[in-house]
Amino acid sequence: MIVPSPETSSPIIKNSGEEKKKKKGRKVPPILVFIVLAVGLFGIGILSLKFGSIQLSMGEILKVLLLGQDSLSELEVPYSVLVWNLRMPRLLLSMIVGACLASAGVCIQGLFRNPLVEPGFIGVSPGAALAASTWIVFSEKILTFFPPELKGKESYLLQLFAFCGALAVSFFLHLVSKREGGGFSLVLVLAGIAVNATVVSLLGFLSYLADDTQLRNLTFWSLGSMAVASWHKIYLLGFVLLIVTFFFPVLARGLDALALGEAEAFHTGFKVRRIRNLTIVLASLLVGVSISICGNIAFVGLIVPHILRTVLGPGHKTLLPASLFGGALLMAIADLAARTVAFPSELPIGIIAAGIGGPFFLFLILQAKRREGEFR
Repeated sequence: MIVPSPETSSPIIKNSGEEKKKKKGRKVPPILVFIVLAVGLFGIGILSLKFGSIQLSMGEILKVLLLGQDSLSELEVPYSVLVWNLRMPRLLLSMIVGACLASAGVCIQGLFRNPLVEPGFIGVSPGAALAASTWIVFSEKILTFFPPELKGKESYLLQLFAFCGALAVSFFLHLVSKREGGGFSLVLVLAGIAVNATVVSLLGFLSYLADDTQLRNLTFWSLGSMAVASWHKIYLLGFVLLIVTFFFPVLARGLDALALGEAEAFHTGFKVRRIRNLTIVLASLLVGVSISICGNIAFVGLIVPHILRTVLGPGHKTLLPASLFGGALLMAIADLAARTVAFPSELPIGIIAAGIGGPFFLFLILQAKRREGEFR
């Protein structure tokens, strides 16, 4: 009996391994992913307009959306107010916030070259929430140092404070990662844990100093909500998102280059420092303004990019725009659940996001551990 040697059997093993890799490497066409996300957004949008304290029929929704208020009957006018003043702003704000947080997650993951990084996990979102909470507690005293022309612009100053808080934490974490070789490391994880612990303690101190009204506002920041939706906030956050999407082509090329390493990206002609700083500023802008409007919402920047990366691959040319649709869909679903699961009460959307993201993050850790065991 002839026993095949390792040399003769290894090609078969190699071929089977290569076939498995090819099957795993096959990605879904991007156009199909965008179509599915767009259809999902349309469907969840209709459901969000339909369900609530008053359930509307499809005919009533179409009338309100397609006809002016003058063309509606006297009984249908309240439906128009309900849709255009309450449900539509809330739906659009949740979509824009989700798009901002998911895009920021993609940028931060590309910057630190690790798909498990998330703005809330490493302290960027809590940094923005801390700055916004500081403004809430000390705004009256801070405004005494500003010129009279800025009076009445408190909301814009709130967004500015939140942006500065996210920016400061982002640059601090980048300095930590730079000393460790520019990538993701245990030191960076520990730095993120330290930032989160510091933020929690400072938020507790602010809660001690706050009065009853300020304390209620601080509770809002810790839980997150879309109940503050208005057209003014939609325009503001939408404008910020539009500015950032203008830089998507530059970010996509730069983050793809950084995936090879900063030295390799530099030798291929990319200005690494400029790409790095631009990514930090834009991601901090998205996180800071979003958190200042709707409160602290975590894990969106982890769930959406990871799922889309497994479907589309690591290329940021498609990953960045897909994250806009994916984040919008996830937050719209979470907001609908927040309004309907415990009806007539309303759950904070941050609780729902954390309830989904926590087990998902644990699943990713266990999956990574299992893969590590397979290759040992």
